[in-house]
Amino acid sequence: LLLQAEELSPEAFAPFGQVVGPSEDGHGFGARDAQLVLDRGTPRLYIMRLKAKGLGFSRITHHAQCTQCLGGLGDRPWYMALAPPGETPCRANLRAFRVPPGVFIKMEVGTWHAGPLFEGEADFDFYNLELSDTNVNDHHNHEFRPEGVHFEIVPV
Repeated sequence: LLLQAEELSPEAFAPFGQVVGPSEDGHGFGARDAQLVLDRGTPRLYIMRLKAKGLGFSRITHHAQCTQCLGGLGDRPWYMALAPPGETPCRANLRAFRVPPGVFIKMEVGTWHAGPLFEGEADFDFYNLELSDTNVNDHHNHEFRPEGVHFEIVPV
């Protein structure tokens, strides 16, 4: 199934989390900064290297214990498919966004997500902020494959 990507904006992304862009040095903490939930474990900030696999997916994931921040390193756009927290992911509630260079996204606790996904053959590095055990103890998946469904994001 084709899933048309849309351009990322704070308003469009609000059901899933926040879009965070640059702030001037010395600017105080406020609503434009990532509002994090990382109090249920040890926070982990790392650079995650992903292999190229295209813009398709058949599995979507959520984390029930923390927010997650993702940002691409470099000057390439990338894509995320998302469904709102607390809802069973389905075609009707899935949306895809093109994330441009220079911003990162913060996903709310429980936000379903597939990605980062990107075009091209080269690996892509992302910074990732979550808990140290998120991928072991808080990685909940929904598989579309048993339903015979595979999504392909259509780039903007």
